[in-house]
Amino acid sequence: MIAYANSLTNGFVWDDRIILTRQLVAFQSLGDVLLTPRDIPQYSPDYYRPVVIVSFLLDRAVGAGRPFAFHLSVVLAHGVVAALVCWYALQLFGSAAGGLLGAIAAGAGFAVHPVHSESVAWTAGRSDVLATGFLVAALIAHAAHHPPLRRALVLGALVLGALGAKETAVAVIPLALLFDVLVAGRRERRLSWWLERYAGIIVAGLVYALLRRAALGSFAGEAPSDPTMARSAADVLAAVAVYAGRLFWPVGLNAYIDSLPTSGFALAGTAVLLAGWMALVAWLWRRGEGMAVYLLAWIAVTIAPSLAIVWKIPEAPVAERYLYLPSVGFCLLLGWVAQRVVAAWPRSRVAVAGTIAVIVVAALVGTVSRNRVWHDDVSLWADTATKSRGSGFAFRNLGTAYQERGQREEAKQWFARALERHNTRRGLQITYNNLGTMAMQDQDFTAAERYYREALKANPSAADTLFNLALAVLQGGGRTADAARTAGDMLLQAEMLSPYDPDIQAALGQTYAIRGDREHAIARLRRALELGAQPATAESIRNFLGELERESAVGSRQ
Repeated sequence: MIAYANSLTNGFVWDDRIILTRQLVAFQSLGDVLLTPRDIPQYSPDYYRPVVIVSFLLDRAVGAGRPFAFHLSVVLAHGVVAALVCWYALQLFGSAAGGLLGAIAAGAGFAVHPVHSESVAWTAGRSDVLATGFLVAALIAHAAHHPPLRRALVLGALVLGALGAKETAVAVIPLALLFDVLVAGRRERRLSWWLERYAGIIVAGLVYALLRRAALGSFAGEAPSDPTMARSAADVLAAVAVYAGRLFWPVGLNAYIDSLPTSGFALAGTAVLLAGWMALVAWLWRRGEGMAVYLLAWIAVTIAPSLAIVWKIPEAPVAERYLYLPSVGFCLLLGWVAQRVVAAWPRSRVAVAGTIAVIVVAALVGTVSRNRVWHDDVSLWADTATKSRGSGFAFRNLGTAYQERGQREEAKQWFARALERHNTRRGLQITYNNLGTMAMQDQDFTAAERYYREALKANPSAADTLFNLALAVLQGGGRTADAARTAGDMLLQAEMLSPYDPDIQAALGQTYAIRGDREHAIARLRRALELGAQPATAESIRNFLGELERESAVGSRQ
């Protein structure tokens, strides 16, 4: 809690506003949460995370949409996860000599590991925190002695919660099996025994799979990728090197890692690291150190699913938040080492405790420092831009941050620098879209239309750009009936792509009103209010709606 206290003053950054203003409005009932509505703006088509959605909805209700509540809930959740890691460490090796010290080392190390800042200090990074909390709790329940029915119910609920928070929680299955074989030393051959022990996990997995299939239309989902970028097996090896480096030495952290160390020297070093890892596992196995093998396997098993991102999202092949779950195994391993050192040399207890204290304090300082980067978009993207190798992503986001602050000259400079770098089609669309918006602010509707059309060349299915282009056409055309008809056609296309956007509905209402179609105008404006238009916009809509309704009433009497 000390480590993340300064993150409570952070604002909304990166995708936070998209989630709050454009995605949460699609979830109007429990049915929407369980069966995700289609066509949610910028919502990944392979996400099925009802637990995360519920957490956002609760935060919004409790905090009235203010950032504090969204940050506080994640910090509290992280504190709970750290306590669960300590609890699990006590369960694994707490009864041995030095076990309490080792468990404290594991929990404290996890609590302040700087690599967690992305998951905890950024409210949209919470999925890993929630999934890990449920997963560790499930493993604690799995290792405990409970009657079969109680075990099945508790395990089923916890596993379902983990899977409902993030797909990578499927690692709970191999981790539970590895615990039984490597730590508990179970050699039971009866299938009925295994089925009884894993009944809760199996049922939870089936329920999750069916819900996911019903919500997404397939078990795997379909995440779009940029065909202009490709990754190879060497990139997977490089991704492993990045993840290992961040776990062992969390310095130079970066919110958007756009390049991988694929030089021959780096790949050779990674190959040596993996060979050493496997040799260490084999040596520990021969010595009967099942606990150490289990914890080393934890890191490998939980990192493995994230390696698919190398191909699925090639423009950002690795991300530090994906290390939240693997770091549990890493911190448990450090705690186990501390326990074993104290058990072997009891007089080293003070030295081991002092070493742990130094590491924890150093990590705490690093975490507090890193949290400041996530305070707002300018600080986040200024930091990220200095570490960017070839992508224009951080540069255009920094430009957007300055644009939102009203510092338009700085914004234009960063957008220009972004266009000099590699950009995905989506990246080009965003950059030209923002340049168009600034041209609109200058009342240069011709330039705005030109920028918006360039944005649509890059991404024809961008609803926000279609919306902006429609406004440019409407304003540039003098808000005539012809301009309203052309703009209305564009807005109808945008509506098909983003049916939950209240701004599109409000703009359609305006076009219908200009064309003299009060009935359709009133229907669209009412729909904008139903979808949760922002307070300032909602007030304008209500005033306009009131005028149209009065005119309609007068017309009916006449």
